[in-house]
Amino acid sequence: MNIFNLLHPIDPKDSFKKIKRDMVLVMCKKQTSQKWECLTKVEQQTKEKKEHAGVDDSSDPSQGLMNILKKIYSEGDDETKRTLNKAWAESQEKRRGDTMDF
Repeated sequence: MNIFNLLHPIDPKDSFKKIKRDMVLVMCKKQTSQKWECLTKVEQQTKEKKEHAGVDDSSDPSQGLMNILKKIYSEGDDETKRTLNKAWAESQEKRRGDTMDF
């Protein structure tokens, strides 16, 4: 039995397969007793890409939120864009209203 592109090596002599009526069972014996985070190298690469996709190294913590809002705005429909524009306009009015001196 040969299984390719596994994350870590297995012991083929102690590995086996069973074919049943409704499933195939594959039991692989690890060569070392370490925990596998993923089964294949492709799965690990995909997982790492997903983890690094959301990470932004900028020093401004609000930049992540701004990136999310930009994505929502660019991918959103007309109603979503109107809602975001209204929320932004109201926040600007509140900001200007709070700094007025009488």
